[in-house]
Amino acid sequence: MAKQASNLSGLLVVNKPKKMTSFGVVARLRRISGQKKIGHAGTLDPNVDGVLVVALGKATKLIDLLQTRPKTYRGTVTFGYATESQDADGAVVEEKPLTEALDEDKLQAAFSALEGDIVQVPPIYSAVKVNGKRLYEYARAGEEVTLPKRSATIYRFRPSSRLRWVEGKPYQSIDFEATVSKGTYIRTLAYDLGQSLGLPATMTKLTRTSGSGFDLSEATDLDDLMALTEESIVRKVKPIASVLTYERKDLTDEEYFAVKNGQKIQSWAKNNDGFYQLYYHNQLIAVYAYSEDEQLWRSRYFFA
Repeated sequence: MAKQASNLSGLLVVNKPKKMTSFGVVARLRRISGQKKIGHAGTLDPNVDGVLVVALGKATKLIDLLQTRPKTYRGTVTFGYATESQDADGAVVEEKPLTEALDEDKLQAAFSALEGDIVQVPPIYSAVKVNGKRLYEYARAGEEVTLPKRSATIYRFRPSSRLRWVEGKPYQSIDFEATVSKGTYIRTLAYDLGQSLGLPATMTKLTRTSGSGFDLSEATDLDDLMALTEESIVRKVKPIASVLTYERKDLTDEEYFAVKNGQKIQSWAKNNDGFYQLYYHNQLIAVYAYSEDEQLWRSRYFFA
């Protein structure tokens, strides 16, 4: 992508490869685009692949909105050992070899019991901040820290395969699918699944299959994206309007002047959404949100 394209605003749906950080993906896209305003909507650990939505230009204003949307995953949990990071990258901290196959009915019940609103304690090797410092920084420095509790919602957590023995190991694995809220640690979900069965467990594989309203089928492999021509990359950029689901309102000249200057508006009736996406001459200008306290509309995002 040429430097003159650096004023693009929109979203790129990337299939992040394993062994790369989400920041690394953004850094590569920043270099080829010359785009200073760029960010991603939801971190993926280096050993996790799948959907990473990258916002360019004015679309970065929507990152907070995009992160609130449910995410879906498919992965594998292995029973019989646990690691310090709760995934396959960490050192083993507990082992309980299996002497017989797990009961599949009990396992199904354990999956179901974790659906709904739950509280998680993230692993010490995670990016959660405590007193301005990330947990993994405490771990690497050998410092003690109280692990925080985090609320999460598990909309769906189901097995997607039969149990199988791990070749050459006294462990069993099963594949799963999960749909979860912002802030959910899937590796902690896998670990907690084992705890409910009285077993150590580790998430041994994970792919994000959708996030921020985009599916893996819409994502482009990072290497393929880097090899595209400027024109082809531009065609991959999804417009800001494609992720807005609010009711549309077309502005009059007078309303456009008010919105352009960030003025509050009292004359519009409240709608069911509590939001309007505002257009002027068929161009997306802004999103306004209704304030219950003030009984008026005020600017939430401005794009023009």
